[in-house]
Amino acid sequence: MDWSSDDEHRLGGNVYREAFRSTGAPVLIADTNFVIRDVNASGLQFLGYDSGDLVGESAAVISGDDRIYEDIVDHLSRGETWSGKFVAETRSGEKVYGRGSAAPIVVDGTVEGTVAIFVDTTKQQQYENASEVLNRLLRHDLRNELNVMYGHVQRAQSETSSDEAAESLERAQEKILQIVHKTERARDLRDLLERSHDASNRPVRLDIVLNNTLVEVMQEFPEAEFNFEVFPEVVVRADDLLSAAVEAVLENAVAHNDADDPVVEVSVEVRDDHVVLAVADNGPGVPESQRDLIFGREEYDQLHHGTGISLFFADSVFDSYGGDIWVEDNDPRGAVFKIRLTRP
Repeated sequence: MDWSSDDEHRLGGNVYREAFRSTGAPVLIADTNFVIRDVNASGLQFLGYDSGDLVGESAAVISGDDRIYEDIVDHLSRGETWSGKFVAETRSGEKVYGRGSAAPIVVDGTVEGTVAIFVDTTKQQQYENASEVLNRLLRHDLRNELNVMYGHVQRAQSETSSDEAAESLERAQEKILQIVHKTERARDLRDLLERSHDASNRPVRLDIVLNNTLVEVMQEFPEAEFNFEVFPEVVVRADDLLSAAVEAVLENAVAHNDADDPVVEVSVEVRDDHVVLAVADNGPGVPESQRDLIFGREEYDQLHHGTGISLFFADSVFDSYGGDIWVEDNDPRGAVFKIRLTRP
């Protein structure tokens, strides 16, 4: 397509500068010494800086991986374009992951500087990490429970004529069912992670998700009582995994409830910039020492790991939204799982 002189005039320097500033992806311009000369609004937001804070700083200040930064400089110093995975460091010291491209700015045959553009893939990285840990948890749980099952079966084999042996066989069957359920649950959750790792967060109606999810969980657990009022019409920052993550928390409130009549209360509190979803139960509660363990956030030795696969999944999903989940005591008995979701 041929451009006329009028077209070139209309697309002058001001237009190009405005295009740079309004681009949705993070973009920066550096001079030939790799000193930052300009960063667009998306770049400032991505890195957590205020306008003008980065200008005059070495581009190395935003690098979260020295080897990658040296590779970029090496390519650009030879007049070559660079592209690949990039790790950036925000103003707060947090590592964010992305894919980037950097190219020399050539004017009249002379290199005048560098332009770099990045695509945020932090969420994808979080889901990939979650999938890896999920596999580790699953493998560990399977080993432990298979060992327990083997011990019961072995005992039953040596005492086949006793009531004790029959009880051990029954326990072995229960363990087998638990393993089957756990593997199926882990497989389903991993499939969800793999299908959604590149999904973008977007505004989602929390009340609609809650109503639909509660219908499914109430059908799954007809013995439990679910109490809730009309939920406020509120939008939160999430994606298609929100329903599965909320379902995992609701199921946990019943599956680990030792009350004769399990009761689960669901409520939503809307605040200025976020929403708090509360799921309260009348079960045994969660000791404070185990509140990180149940989400798979820590392990207290090489043989004992957090076994809350569903809760680990939920924690990973809420974290990818910029939210959080934690546990408090319920009164007079039980636990309250609270979920903070940001409002767009």
